Amino acid sequence: MDQYDNERIYCRRLGHWLTFNYCRQETDGLPCRKIIDCWFEKLPIKEFLKGTYKEEEISYIFKSSKPKLTSIVELIEQAKKRSNKTP
Repeated sequence: MDQYDNERIYCRRLGHWLTFNYCRQETDGLPCRKIIDCWFEKLPIKEFLKGTYKEEEISYIFKSSKPKLTSIVELIEQAKKRSNKTP
């Protein structure tokens, strides 16, 4: 599992250089959902994922997340509800 851990790449999401070790443990000990997009030119990433993780784990890694706008709207609504409760 750790054969590529010292490989480095620039992370566009975080804005700095990271090792593969970080990328493969970024989400609750599982790989970042962008791991294929970032590493496909440098490593046999799809083969690595298939050989290292269970199907359920891979599904969890790549499950779709909410669009940012949806998350922002939800946060605004939560803040409004909290401010309405304040005397």
